[in-house]
Amino acid sequence: MRQGSEGKRSFGSLSPEILPLVFMMVSAILTVYNLFFSTFNLFSVWKMQKSLHSIDKSLEEVKNKNAKLENLLDLVNIYPNTYKERFIRRYMQLQKKDEKIILFSDDAN
Repeated sequence: MRQGSEGKRSFGSLSPEILPLVFMMVSAILTVYNLFFSTFNLFSVWKMQKSLHSIDKSLEEVKNKNAKLENLLDLVNIYPNTYKERFIRRYMQLQKKDEKIILFSDDAN
């Protein structure tokens, strides 16, 4: 014998009017869980964006420094003798014949 559709219920004693409410509550609970307690919650995303901003800032500084070094390299390639002499004077502390060098102390007030 067949039973009518009134005799069978798919969720036990839940009426069809309650199912949308249960679905909305489960959706709201899962949304709150994902926003605050999951792996990529709001706080971790905020920290990642903050660190990304600082990384972008340091990347921009490195790019600027790289551009300055490329400009210096171009100048060294154009005027090699000038920069060779500058290197010899500054880092090797060599001087021309009959040239006097006066050293100043950095500690003087």
